[in-house]
Amino acid sequence: MSEINRKELKQKINSRIFDRIFLIFGEEKMYVKADCEYLVEKLCGKNPTEFNFHSFSKDYDLDDIAVAVQVVPFMSEYNVVVISDYDANNQPKSDVDRLLAILENVSDGCVVILAYPTLEQDPKKLGANFKSIYNYVKKHGTVCPNNRETDISLARQIVRWADKRSIKIEQADAYKLQEYVGDDLYTIKNELDKLCNYVGDGGLITGAEIELLVTKRLEANIFKLTDEIVACNSTKAFEILDTLFYQKADSNEIISVISMAYMDFYRARVAAECAVQISVIAKDFGYGRREFALKNAGRKTRNISTANLRDSIDEITNTTARLRSTSNNDRIMLETLVAKLIMLAGKKEV
Repeated sequence: MSEINRKELKQKINSRIFDRIFLIFGEEKMYVKADCEYLVEKLCGKNPTEFNFHSFSKDYDLDDIAVAVQVVPFMSEYNVVVISDYDANNQPKSDVDRLLAILENVSDGCVVILAYPTLEQDPKKLGANFKSIYNYVKKHGTVCPNNRETDISLARQIVRWADKRSIKIEQADAYKLQEYVGDDLYTIKNELDKLCNYVGDGGLITGAEIELLVTKRLEANIFKLTDEIVACNSTKAFEILDTLFYQKADSNEIISVISMAYMDFYRARVAAECAVQISVIAKDFGYGRREFALKNAGRKTRNISTANLRDSIDEITNTTARLRSTSNNDRIMLETLVAKLIMLAGKKEV
């Protein structure tokens, strides 16, 4: 038995190779849900009968599960038991051990699916109880962890989703959409559906539609603020800052994201000066799906000297310390910081 990826899982399902137990979990909840539903459909059809389909999602009565896995399929090839979001790490070890004993005695023709469509279960931090389930299924069945996609593969997925609706979106604009929305697939899909409905069949989604319609995360608005700062667009920068205060954004969150953006700028600059590839820097600093931020950072700050980037980071550090240690007006301190950063962005070396 084995651990496989989504593509391999789909190939296995389509080949009708069904182990007696599957474990489907990971960070990409949309994929977990979709894979589980696809597996159930291939096992017992789109409308499974109550005789051959048993679902447990909240009240995990182990006695009921023990009975369900012993049911003989009735006018069907398989009896399917789905156990959703079983929070093993918050269960007594004795209960987890009993569940494993139940899984050990699954009847012929029964397929058990352990799925995590909503409960967070980090593939890198399994926890002792969950790991015992993971190890058991890996030995006796199939494990499929749905890890976060890279920013490149996610952008391609956005393009594919749009293409299925006969709508075009360039990959650069797909990057922009994920930058504004974040990395939750459900949210991305909802925003993309809104854009598709707006442009209509055969339409084209551009940056203009994304700017007009997409509900931006607070973090995205703050990153937009830093873009206007380094572009020396003071009018737009202060408009965005005013909007953030109107939205009652926390001052510490604002400066934290500004600091993050400037660290992106500085790392991209140092990488360029040292002839180090962006992908290496992204891996070393754990950027994951935010690698695109580093790629964009160098372009955004090419007219700002390295010395001025360092001075900007010093200003951000000093303002952060003052925000945390005084009861002065946060807005004044942030407005002063933005003004200083714009001045440094436009300052030419002598």
